Amino acid sequence: MNHNQSLTFTKEIKSWIAYDAGNSAFATTVIAAFFPLFFSSYWAGNIDEITSAKYFTAGLTIMNLVILIGMPIIGAITDVKNLTKTFFSVFSFLGALLVISFAFVSENEWLFALILYGIALFCFSAAIVLYDKILIYISSSHNISKVSGFGYSVGYLGGGTLFVINAFMVMNPSFFGLENSAAAIKLSFVTVGIWWIIFTLPLFINYEQPKIQEGKIIDAFKQIYKTFIDITNQKNIVLFLIAFFLYIDGVHTVMSLAAIFANSIGIGQESIILALILVQFVAAPATFIWSYVSTRYGDKMVIYMSILIYIGVIFYSMGLDNAYEFYFMAGLIGSVQGGIQASSRSLFAKIIPEDKSGEFFGFYNTFGRAGSVIGPLLVNVFLVVFNNIRIALIPLIVLFILGALFLKFVKE
Repeated sequence: MNHNQSLTFTKEIKSWIAYDAGNSAFATTVIAAFFPLFFSSYWAGNIDEITSAKYFTAGLTIMNLVILIGMPIIGAITDVKNLTKTFFSVFSFLGALLVISFAFVSENEWLFALILYGIALFCFSAAIVLYDKILIYISSSHNISKVSGFGYSVGYLGGGTLFVINAFMVMNPSFFGLENSAAAIKLSFVTVGIWWIIFTLPLFINYEQPKIQEGKIIDAFKQIYKTFIDITNQKNIVLFLIAFFLYIDGVHTVMSLAAIFANSIGIGQESIILALILVQFVAAPATFIWSYVSTRYGDKMVIYMSILIYIGVIFYSMGLDNAYEFYFMAGLIGSVQGGIQASSRSLFAKIIPEDKSGEFFGFYNTFGRAGSVIGPLLVNVFLVVFNNIRIALIPLIVLFILGALFLKFVKE
């Protein structure tokens, strides 16, 4: 690892940052926008909106349970085999191809669409485990917050740029020679897959994987248990993972359900798309600024401020009833969404042992996805009990508060 105090943008660092622009297209166009909207209006168009939301949140819970189990295994295997770059490339390229396949799913085939989405989400998550691991090998501990922040900032800019193009296609399909908005959304899925592949190539070409002394695959599974024991013996890491588990639950749930929430309370799809564009272009400069704040004042300060704003957003959403109020909420989310993610990643990277980065980041992403299991599950329970989307986000407030309380005891 390079331990120079000044940040040098090596070819590997530039390629690492660029990748975020590619996979962020999946996070923005697919996860946050078009998949949930298209799911409710096209793939589940023959089902009422509340029932569609129940199916979607239940599907998310199952998907993230699978991710919860798989991420530590992938991280541990790459710590005993020289497969970090190989697995990263396979999951990235496969995820991109699966997104392209969304374009060929027919109307009312909501179950098939959810299955494909689940596999693509697994690939996306697995690639991120290895992407996070690579960060430790290409950056010094002093600059890791800055590089992490640059990655998220460029990611929002890159993913947001493609999302703007796709949004224009959906709102003006005839301009592109397309029959309707459904055809435009299908084409958008294709562009996301191609975009993801293009921005994966620089890291695939330029990253030189450090050689490690290889062990047996069975050693990886033994190592998962050993890592779990190691983590439980390190109070600082345990406290962080519990805090992260709780507050990132709210972040991921808000990201995944914002479009469905807005659609269910009567906000038009065009307004939803414009609001999601706003999120990206507020997030890009905001994340860049947060990276400097975290370097000067610490990652915990950024996370605390972000949690406070997220709690405010949830309270605000309960009374939201028009597009302009939704735009304001989108701006608030965009101002902190990248900052809390980047600071969480960099804080964790600073407190873990470098030689076990793969397994530890496997658990890091596991705890993040575990939060994404509980969040949609709680929302689903509230939807089933109260049949009211407006109050379905209430339990997330408790999770944010508990996350902040546990974070207080983490030593940075």
